[in-house]
Amino acid sequence: MWQKISRIVILVLCLVGIGGFIYLDNIEELNSGEMELSFYVGDEVIRAWKGEEAYYLFLPSYTDINEVELTSYAGGFEVTTTGREVEEGTQLSGFSYNEKYLCKSLDTKAEFSLCIMQSANLPTIFLETDSGTIEHIWADKEVEENGKVQIVSADGEMLYAGGLNSVKARGNYSFNNYEKKPFSITLKDEVSLLGLGAGQKYALISNASDPTLIRNDIARRLEAAVGAEYDNIGRFVDLYANGDYLGNYYLCESIEIGEERIAVTDLEEQMDRLFQKSNYESVEEYNVDYTHAKIMKEIPEDITGGYLLEREFEDRYKLEYWENPSGFVTDNNEHFFIKSPKYCAVEQVEYLKAYMNEAEEAILSSEGICKATGKSYEEYIDVDSFAKKYLVEEITKNYDAGISSTFFYKDSDSVDARIKAAPMWDADMSLGCYLEWMEEIAEDPTGLTKLTLHPSASPWYEALYEKEDYYQKILKYYHSYAVPYLDELVESGLEAYKEGMAASAAMNDIRWQIDLDNNMYYEDRDTEYEQLEKYITDRKTFLDSVWIK
Repeated sequence: MWQKISRIVILVLCLVGIGGFIYLDNIEELNSGEMELSFYVGDEVIRAWKGEEAYYLFLPSYTDINEVELTSYAGGFEVTTTGREVEEGTQLSGFSYNEKYLCKSLDTKAEFSLCIMQSANLPTIFLETDSGTIEHIWADKEVEENGKVQIVSADGEMLYAGGLNSVKARGNYSFNNYEKKPFSITLKDEVSLLGLGAGQKYALISNASDPTLIRNDIARRLEAAVGAEYDNIGRFVDLYANGDYLGNYYLCESIEIGEERIAVTDLEEQMDRLFQKSNYESVEEYNVDYTHAKIMKEIPEDITGGYLLEREFEDRYKLEYWENPSGFVTDNNEHFFIKSPKYCAVEQVEYLKAYMNEAEEAILSSEGICKATGKSYEEYIDVDSFAKKYLVEEITKNYDAGISSTFFYKDSDSVDARIKAAPMWDADMSLGCYLEWMEEIAEDPTGLTKLTLHPSASPWYEALYEKEDYYQKILKYYHSYAVPYLDELVESGLEAYKEGMAASAAMNDIRWQIDLDNNMYYEDRDTEYEQLEKYITDRKTFLDSVWIK
């Protein structure tokens, strides 16, 4: 698997049953038979996917069909419509992509349909778990295992090959409600994959709820366009796991503290050393009023930062409370998990809780002042980062904004005491793509959400919107940066997405037709792009009427 890929070899017609081969009398029996159709990429066997009417061989972008050969295990088959026989070592030159060929095994006479499809323009990621399967990983988010990863460019260059400390499923709604699951992977080393910021942790986003597959990328590029300090633009890839094609995925950085991620003071290493010194297994836990921490004998000299926080809505916070070692609830019922450091001492959690309470009071007060300290909200938060964060979420009308997967970070007071809004996450349910019970949102590109679409949304952004200097920043960033991005997106950007993603999206649609069938809005890809363009245009027209006088 780890050598440069030079050819693709097809292993077909392995028909195994009790006592011998299973004979398929006609093509209808394909759906219930035990037939396995596979091919090799280098040393790795890749299985064709069995659809309702045919077997599909989903090939990476760099594949040359003229180098596809039947293996010695296949026995050969005949293309019944032409009479052509394909035997061991025979290359598949002359076969066309996206055409169904009715075939017959030369050994068993079993009939089957074969369709060969190829991606284009995108790199390929191959995952390999130690167990050789991902079924248990997709069944339980708590399950993880080691493995290997390989990345090959669109033109066949080996870009990376290395070990995985872990691969596991991730996500909340996306994990529980779609067949196509997202992944988290942790590399053995800190490296840059496909030009992303170097680190060990990456996410493979499935975009299962978004038929266009591109809304997450649109939102993240908008975030970069308005000048966010940290953006999280990812890379579209074709993903294979243990020989199975899993579809089009979006590789991106996990939101974490690191030199090429969120570059603030890293307390994680300090805490790790203290835990080792304190014998982590014996460290007592502190749990009072949903404040979760560790009772430690020693703590860092400076506990003011840096921290990575995730805001969650109350029900999910309470559900996942024991899975997150550190967290707290503010006086106004804002629920925060501390994502880094993973394990915090009581003193650290109480410090953050007090600081966030003060910031919250300043944000929510009409004067913008914390009465206890006399400090303004501008002394507690980085107004620019909050304004840019709000702007992206508002433009895209992102349902999850201000509710869940909303990140903040705080550096040491000696560097910058202010809370900053971290890169956005989860924009698949935005820009007119919503679940069935969100129909009113989906149909209406107008209105200011102020990030309060969900009943459990944070009131912070609605309160900030009433503050003049914050409001002026929104107008500035919208007019100067967001508008040019949106204009270009409509004029040419969406078409570029459509063309560049066409081949991979076609493969993904066939592989995950079950998810498309469960999407009440899906019609076809052309219509989806037309509707997305209209939504963006109408949304911009409305926002222009509000923010450009």
